[in-house]
Amino acid sequence: MGIISYLATASEGGFHLNFDILETNIINLAIIIGVLYVYGSKFIGNILETRKSKIVADLEDAENRAKKAQEALTKAQKDLEQAQAQAAKIREDAKVAAEKTKQDILAKGRDEVEKLKASAVKELSTEQAKVITELKRRVAELALAKVEAQLRSDLDESAQAKLVDRSIAQLGGGA
Repeated sequence: MGIISYLATASEGGFHLNFDILETNIINLAIIIGVLYVYGSKFIGNILETRKSKIVADLEDAENRAKKAQEALTKAQKDLEQAQAQAAKIREDAKVAAEKTKQDILAKGRDEVEKLKASAVKELSTEQAKVITELKRRVAELALAKVEAQLRSDLDESAQAKLVDRSIAQLGGGA
């Protein structure tokens, strides 16, 4: 009955709550906990269950995103390795192509040099033949000029006329 006496006051003759903290703290706390348990357990339980479900869903979503990120990272690493291998192949192909082009250019250069040498030799031979022909012609002209000059000086007009007549007779048109 001691607890009820704290709750009820004799002066008013009715039942009411005593809000004096020092006198009624344990009783008020028990009543509030009881009311919260009876009326608030479902409400708080629903809130906690909803929060728990949301946290679980967020964790699952985070795990899925982490798994997808790991898969994307693995794929990106494979793609990088393939790209590096392809780049190495392209570099090697470029080196081979450059070496082939170099050899082709050198071969063409050698062929061109050989053609130029052959052309120069041919041109030199042609020029040499022209020079020899020109020298022969000049030698013949000089020899004829010398013989003619010598003949003019050695022959007088009568001897020259006899020589011309004899030459004409030998050629078949004589008198």
